[in-house]
Amino acid sequence: MKILPHPEPCNLKPNMQPISNASFITLAEIMERFLNLSVKFRLALRAVLFETTYKKGARILNAGSTQQSLWFLLHGLAREIRVHPDTFIENTAWFWLDHSFLYTTPGLFSREPSENTIELSEECKVILMSYDDLAKLKETHCETELIIERIRGAYDSIRQLAADDIRNLTTDERYLKHQKVLDNLFGRTQLRYIAGYMGMSPDTLGKLRKKYSKSGHPKKDPD
Repeated sequence: MKILPHPEPCNLKPNMQPISNASFITLAEIMERFLNLSVKFRLALRAVLFETTYKKGARILNAGSTQQSLWFLLHGLAREIRVHPDTFIENTAWFWLDHSFLYTTPGLFSREPSENTIELSEECKVILMSYDDLAKLKETHCETELIIERIRGAYDSIRQLAADDIRNLTTDERYLKHQKVLDNLFGRTQLRYIAGYMGMSPDTLGKLRKKYSKSGHPKKDPD
C-alpha cells in the first residue's frame, strides 16, 4: 500500500483502499464495546470506510485547521500536541495507541478549528471516514449519534482521570499507576514527550524509569 503524508478524506484516492475484512472486524469489535451494532448499520458504516498507511512524522491535523476525517488507529502511535497560542511552544497533551479513535476537542464534532495538532510518532495504519459521510450516517441511522456520544464520554472520562492524577498524585504514584502504558511508550518516542504527557520533567521521569525498571537497564529512546 502506498504511504501518503497527509489524508485525502472525502473520496477514494489511489493511495487509499476500501476497508479490508480484517480491519472492519477489528473496528466493529471495538465499537461493540460501546453499543451492539445492527446489520443495517454495519453495512452502511462499512460502505464509507477506507484504510491507508501514513509515514512516521506526518501531521494529519494541524492546530488552527478543522478536522475533516475521523481516524481509527489500527497499528502505530500518535501524539496530540498542544501549541501555545502566543509562544507557539509545543507540549505533548496525549498519546494514542493501537485501536484508538483520533480526534481533537474542539475540532471534529463541533466543526471548530482545532487547538491541537495530531502527529504520528510511527508509521501508522489507519481506518478513516470523512466528516461528511459521518454526518450523512447520523441522518440515516440513529445508532450513529448514540455510539459517538458513548465513545466520546468514555474518552473524556479517561482524560479527566489522567488530569486528576497529575494534580493529585506524587510523581512516584503517577509512574506506578501508569507504568504499563509508559513501558509501551518507552523506546518508541522521545522521553521529553512522554514526560510532558505525564506532567513531570524529563529528568524526573528518567530517574523514575531507572528506579522502577525491572532490568535496571531501560531501553534507549529515539532522538
